[in-house]
Amino acid sequence: MKSECVAEIVSNEKPWVSHTDGVVKTVNDLYQLYYVTEHNLLIFTGNSQPQDPTELYQLCKSFLDHIQTIGKIRRLYSAGGYLRQHLTGAPLVCGVVTNQGLKQVLLNSGIDILGQEINTITWFNGLILGLAADRNIEAIGLFGEISETTTPQPLAAKSILKAFAKIENMQLDTKGLDKQYESILEDIQKQKEPTNFRPGIG
Repeated sequence: MKSECVAEIVSNEKPWVSHTDGVVKTVNDLYQLYYVTEHNLLIFTGNSQPQDPTELYQLCKSFLDHIQTIGKIRRLYSAGGYLRQHLTGAPLVCGVVTNQGLKQVLLNSGIDILGQEINTITWFNGLILGLAADRNIEAIGLFGEISETTTPQPLAAKSILKAFAKIENMQLDTKGLDKQYESILEDIQKQKEPTNFRPGIG
């Protein structure tokens, strides 16, 4: 989708600094808000996850405060990963909602309600749902199955986007995620290939 960056939030509350060649500088986290005119859609993203609870609450509050100055929010979505180590096939998506009525929205789109094996949803993707509910904003959390947390999971992202597109009845191009997945597979295969190293005497 064609989008325009309309706002940024910069956080520099990290209790550490970085350095290059012995020269230090403060560490900033950047969060951006994009607007898609075609769908009247706002997309919030960032380059990290706040690790301090106070900073996380402030980020969620700042985000909600800002978008509520723009206009009435019809519905808020958050998305995240649902770790399942023995994942087979295309990642499934399950969801949570902020009121009973929204459950039917998920079920009508073939999305399962998150089971009782999970009773807490942590960090931004969970907290933002609760804080939205406190402000009487309808919200849905979509969580795609992932097999690990150390590498990108483009197929889970693709499943989440498909679920979102079905609920909102819109077309989304996910070819970029397919290419990312193919690239990850190529990298994994290269790591498995034996090297041409041969022992010798010099």
